[in-house]
Amino acid sequence: MVLKAFAMLDKSGNGSITVSNIFAIYDVSMNPDFLERRATKDQILGAFLNNFEGPRGNQDGTITLKEFCDYYTDVSMSTPSDEYFVRMMESTW
Repeated sequence: MVLKAFAMLDKSGNGSITVSNIFAIYDVSMNPDFLERRATKDQILGAFLNNFEGPRGNQDGTITLKEFCDYYTDVSMSTPSDEYFVRMMESTW
C-alpha cells in the first residue's frame, strides 16, 4: 500500500515527491494559516511534505521513497491491525 501510494504521488517517476506533485491533490483552502494569510499555499504544502521526513529527514521539501516508507513504518506501529492500516491508506490516498 505504501509503495502504491508513493507511485501515485511520484507522477514523474523520478523517485521523489515534491510540492509540484501534490499541488493539485492537497487542498489548503480551509487551512487556518491560509485563510488568515499567515502562509501561502506553497508554504503549507512544503510543511505538509516535511511531516513525511520526520526526525530522520533533512527537511528539504523532497520526499524520497525511503523517507515515505520510514514515515509509514512509524504510523503502522500505532495502528491496531494490518486491515486498519490498509483502509487508512486507501482513504488517504
